Amino acid sequence: MSMQPTDRVWVIGGGFLGSKVATACRASGARVLVIDPAAPADVCGALSDSAVLESAEGNFLPTHIFCCMATRGGSVEQYRECYLATVQSLSARVPSARIVFCSSISVYGDCGNALITEQTQPAATTERAAILLEAEQVVLAHGGCVARLAALYDEDRCELRRRHLAREPRLPGPPQRMLHYVHVQDAAAALLLLATLPQGGVYHVCGPPFSKQEAYAALAQETGLPPVEEEAPPSCRGMVQGQVSSALLQSKGWCPRPFFR
Repeated sequence: MSMQPTDRVWVIGGGFLGSKVATACRASGARVLVIDPAAPADVCGALSDSAVLESAEGNFLPTHIFCCMATRGGSVEQYRECYLATVQSLSARVPSARIVFCSSISVYGDCGNALITEQTQPAATTERAAILLEAEQVVLAHGGCVARLAALYDEDRCELRRRHLAREPRLPGPPQRMLHYVHVQDAAAALLLLATLPQGGVYHVCGPPFSKQEAYAALAQETGLPPVEEEAPPSCRGMVQGQVSSALLQSKGWCPRPFFR
């Protein structure tokens, strides 16, 4: 699924994922404006700054907005400004645009070993998860789509493989903990698909899950390096316990590649 030449697109966040979304939209002929405070962008700054929003509006008003922002492990206050303040500003200033918001499967927290679908009630208790969920509600009330993303990777950038090669502590959790990743190009394709759906809603954007035990066995075979004995503490966003299903998005025609080929 692709955008149309008549579409006018804002991409908020021109980093790892946002740059792929912008490239795909431009390839379809759509008019694209990238807005980011740090990455290469057409408009530099955060949308919480009214001057930045006015500058973007001076270029053109969008038909579609892809919110691909990232705090890169930021504080609670940075989460609030990056995610919540941004979608609040967009929904108020550009009410006619279709918003696709990148959230995270981390909002689920510990769901035991259950299969997690879009109907599963998030169980995360961190302040960061609460802010993401609040931002999601703003987008849904606006008629937009929420993409709850797994960890992103590609052939050159993969945190799981990087940590293993750098001999950093193993990911936290028991051996049977399910891990969830999605190739960045598959994630970009999912966002474009969500932008074309007739109705908004929440969708999981993740590839086929695999256990922590399977992951480290495959990495050891690939690299010849055994897993490090030390285990890392859970991240500030929390740790997903359960198996996240992307069957709903796949029913719309999306097909993610497996992490281990």
